[in-house]
Amino acid sequence: MNSLSRISMIITVCIAATGLGRAAGVHTSGPAYAVYSMDDYLPVVSDGYRYTSKPYGELLGILKVAEQVKMHGSHHRVSTRGMHIPDKAANNIVARYDYTFPTVCGGTSFSLYEGENFTALGFDQESGTVVLDVLDGGSPYTAPRLWGPYDQVLNTNAPMVTVASLDGNHGSGLMTASFLAGEVTSMNVATQQQLGNDYSSAIYTASRCLRRDEAGKLVVTR
Repeated sequence: MNSLSRISMIITVCIAATGLGRAAGVHTSGPAYAVYSMDDYLPVVSDGYRYTSKPYGELLGILKVAEQVKMHGSHHRVSTRGMHIPDKAANNIVARYDYTFPTVCGGTSFSLYEGENFTALGFDQESGTVVLDVLDGGSPYTAPRLWGPYDQVLNTNAPMVTVASLDGNHGSGLMTASFLAGEVTSMNVATQQQLGNDYSSAIYTASRCLRRDEAGKLVVTR
């Protein structure tokens, strides 16, 4: 089973097994941890466990775009230096696929990163920064859509902070004990919202150009 199929299966299981709840509280355990109130993050369980105030990007559209990028993108092996990712030791070098959609489909450039138990979709910006939506790996709260654990903006100085659940009494569904939720990006709210909206729009436009042919492969229809 490839990584994108595994993500789809995990999401289906989460939908069936959980209910929507309020965000888990987080607490400090030394200088590496930041304190957040329950109102800062909301796990959107309909698309898998997440910490986010608002999800950006259509779930199925993200998976379709990621599949298209892997199928038709140019393949490279790249270093993850400068990226905040889970299990860094196992993912010093990962595969990256780069693909630019046709102009009629928005002309947006995306990158798909794949490593050991790690998959992320990159949304390339004209400024040279890359919005990274981590689709799989590192936390039960990791899932497609911004902004969740390990979602970040590459080639910027936006800091990442580590969050942890306080306990299982805050509406986190199946999670019944304290655990690390992962690192989350810390940036200006307006910037985060703008990047989220841009990502959502780009996913929507690109995915509407895709359909499956008789062989089951995604093809551009425009």
